[in-house]
Amino acid sequence: MYVLFITRGYPTEKYKGNGIFEFDQAKALNKIGCKVIYVSVDVRSIRRWRKWGFERKKIDGIEIYSVNIPLGRIPKVLLNKVAAWGLKYIYKRILKEQGEPDILHAHFTNMGYVASILKRKVNIPLVITEHSSMINKLNIKKAKYKEAAVAYKNADVLISVSKALADNIQKNFNIKPIYVPNMVDTDLFNYSSKINNDKFNFVSTGNLINTKRMDLLIEAFNRAFSSVENVTLTIFGDGCEKSYLGRIINKYNLDKKIVLKGMCSRKSISHQLKNSDCFVLASQSETFGVAYIEALAVGLPVIATKCGGPEGFVHEGNGLLIAIDDLDALTNAIKYMYENNDKYNREKIAKDTKSLFSPENVANKILDLYKSILI
Repeated sequence: MYVLFITRGYPTEKYKGNGIFEFDQAKALNKIGCKVIYVSVDVRSIRRWRKWGFERKKIDGIEIYSVNIPLGRIPKVLLNKVAAWGLKYIYKRILKEQGEPDILHAHFTNMGYVASILKRKVNIPLVITEHSSMINKLNIKKAKYKEAAVAYKNADVLISVSKALADNIQKNFNIKPIYVPNMVDTDLFNYSSKINNDKFNFVSTGNLINTKRMDLLIEAFNRAFSSVENVTLTIFGDGCEKSYLGRIINKYNLDKKIVLKGMCSRKSISHQLKNSDCFVLASQSETFGVAYIEALAVGLPVIATKCGGPEGFVHEGNGLLIAIDDLDALTNAIKYMYENNDKYNREKIAKDTKSLFSPENVANKILDLYKSILI
């Protein structure tokens, strides 16, 4: 099986999370025997540093063809036209150097739309995986709706990464997607008993932006543990709210208890998770929530919000679900975890998570979908 992945970017040392969901899938499919050529059409702003123009490279065994055209905030119609041109340019090179693929597999709404234009020209089956939180909103922006409607109509298979997102797509577009979750790197995020038991450690991972509500988490932590010794909070991620969060930490004199680690490697995050007691993320919206799954794969109980994604996998055996933007509920939840952490079976949490979200299991579900449209 030869698959052309059509994506918005690939992970780099500077931007570790760029295209990470797509790249993990590509690696997993490659591991079970698929030939995966990874296409990146990157039309983000010039402020996102990268080499402009065409690139070809190999990372972790995956052949990458990339075209970088820094445009950013221009009208969506023009952005899509340039992206479609970029994909067409790359496809011609791939056709000459790698041959014709069996499947086109695009990720996210905009790449699905661009891939649907290519599909009409080359007549190759198209799979689209939808991850976008913009499609998970009650009121989808008109331009995004039109883009999605065209993409979904031209897809031979439409995949949703959460059941809640699938329900919203069916409601808004009258198309029923197939639920296939994101995956977790179970070689890196795996069960380990906690090494250091001197402190009770909370950990959180996410972009430092308003919708992740790290400010609410810091407020709740201050309420619950400002005068409690040996309780800490480590926050991984970077973003526009980093300075603001730092000011809140300083206001409450919590600089010895709360650490903003910035953008770190997944290896560093895995190490911290294995030496923590609870993962907490008070996000306002998630189409899936890979950060929760990474914590569960290590064996940590989690505190999650009812924000769209976590409802599909967080339950009383592995964590707590609370309302979004609820300071009292979040404060009570972290207190509960501190007082009742021994009620959770870390080894079972990790085992159950691996059975559902391992790369092999998810990749085989995707492969079965490929086969179903090639019969």
